[in-house]
Amino acid sequence: MKKYDIVIIGGGPAGVTCALSAKNTYPQKNVVLIRKESKPMIPCGIPYTLSTLESVSDNILVDSPLLKSRVEIINSEVQSREGKTICLSNGDEIQFDKLVIAAGSKAVMPNIEGSSLEGVYLVKKNKEYLENLKQQVKLSQKIVILGGGYIGVEVADELLKSGKDVTIVEMSDTLIPTMDDEFGVKAQEVISNNGGKIITGKSIVRILGDNVVEAVELNDGAKVDCDLVVISCGYKPNIEIAKNFDLLYEEGKGILVDDYLRTSEQDVFAIGDCAAKYDFFTSEFSNVMLASTAMAEGRLVGSNLFSIKVIRKYQGVLGTFSTKIGDTAFAISGINERRAKKRKLDYTIGYAKAVDRHPGKLPGAKAVTVKLVFSTYSHHLMGAQVMGGESVGELINMLSVMILNKMTDIDINTLQIGTHPMLTASPVVYPVINATTDAIKQWYRIQPQTEMVK
Repeated sequence: MKKYDIVIIGGGPAGVTCALSAKNTYPQKNVVLIRKESKPMIPCGIPYTLSTLESVSDNILVDSPLLKSRVEIINSEVQSREGKTICLSNGDEIQFDKLVIAAGSKAVMPNIEGSSLEGVYLVKKNKEYLENLKQQVKLSQKIVILGGGYIGVEVADELLKSGKDVTIVEMSDTLIPTMDDEFGVKAQEVISNNGGKIITGKSIVRILGDNVVEAVELNDGAKVDCDLVVISCGYKPNIEIAKNFDLLYEEGKGILVDDYLRTSEQDVFAIGDCAAKYDFFTSEFSNVMLASTAMAEGRLVGSNLFSIKVIRKYQGVLGTFSTKIGDTAFAISGINERRAKKRKLDYTIGYAKAVDRHPGKLPGAKAVTVKLVFSTYSHHLMGAQVMGGESVGELINMLSVMILNKMTDIDINTLQIGTHPMLTASPVVYPVINATTDAIKQWYRIQPQTEMVK
C-alpha cells in the first residue's frame, strides 16, 4: 500500500492546476494525480480537433509540468474508499492525508428516440472517441448538430471549414443563448454566410435510420437528411465518486462544497466541473462549467490544503467565456440583459461601437461592439458582452476583473488606459469607456423620473 500526503483524482485542468499549486505551496509533500485517461484532452480545444488540428493528439494536455514538479501520475480508475484508503481498478490501494476530487463532467445525451444509432456522437473528452468521430466526419457530408451553444457553434464552424453540409438545430430563438439576442443573431449571420444552415426555436424528437443515421425529425414534423449527428447539449457534473464516497451532492449540480471547496467530509475537497457552482450575483446553483473557473479553484485548493493561506477573493462564478466563429469573436462575463430582466434587477444598459485600430484603415482593423449592464442605483458593473475581432478575448478578461472588483461606472469612466494605433481602439472612442459613458447618460435621463435613494 502506498501513502501520499495529497491525492488528486482527475487529470483535467482543475486536477493538474491543483497538483502544481500544491507542489508550489508545499514542496516537501508528496503528491499523486490519479486519472482514468492516459492521454487527457484540453477541453476547450476539442472542437478544433475536427478540422483545424491535424490530429487529435495535437490537443493532449501534456504531462511535462507535472513531471517537472515531481508529481506522480497513476493511470487508473478509483473504485471504492475505506476511510483514508482508496482502491483502484488496477488493484492498488492508496492512502491519503488530503484528497481532492477533480472528476470533471460528462456530455449530456438527451432522451431522443434513435440516439443509439450508428453515426450519433457526443462531444466527449476522450481521445479514442474523438479520433473515431474525426474519422466519421471525413466520411460524412450532411451533418446535423443538436445544440447551438458555444461548443455547438464551434463544431459547426470547424465542419464548415471542411466543406461539410452543416445544419444546427437550437431550441432557443437564437444561437449562443447565454448571450443576448443581438449577439446570437450575429453568430447566426456569420455561420449562414459561411454556408451553414440554422434552425432555431425547434428541437429534434427522433433520429431516423435502420442501423445508421439517415435523418432527424423535428418537433414540427419536418425532417432533415443527414449521415452524422453531433449532439452538443451541454455537460453535467460527474458525481459518481461522491456517491461512492458518501459525500453530499446535488443531482445535476455537483458535489456540495463550502467557500474553500471543502466537501461534507474533513480533508476531502472537490474542484472543477464536478463541484457545485454558485452564481456570483444570486448565490443560486450555476451550471457554468469553464476551464478558467476550474483552474482558479485548483489554484485556491492547492494553496489551502493544510491551512487557509489564500483568502478567496470572489464568491461564485461569473461565467466569463469567449469564442470565435469565422472571423468574429464573441465573449460574455456576468449577467446579460435577458437574465437581469428575468431576475427583476434594476439595470441600465450602455452600448458602444468602435474599430480596434486607429485609424480604422490599418491592417487587421475590426469593428468591436460592447454592451454593458450596470446596476442603476449602486452603479456597479454587473455584466459585459463583446463581439468583434481578436481583441475581444482580452477585453472580456479586463471587464471580468472590473465586475469582480465591483467597479462603478465612474470608476471605469475615469480609467487610465494605454492605447496604440496598431493594438487598440482610439482613446477617444475606446469602446469600454464609451459604453460606460452611454450608461451614465442613460442614468441621467431616468433620474428625474425616479425617486432618489438618499
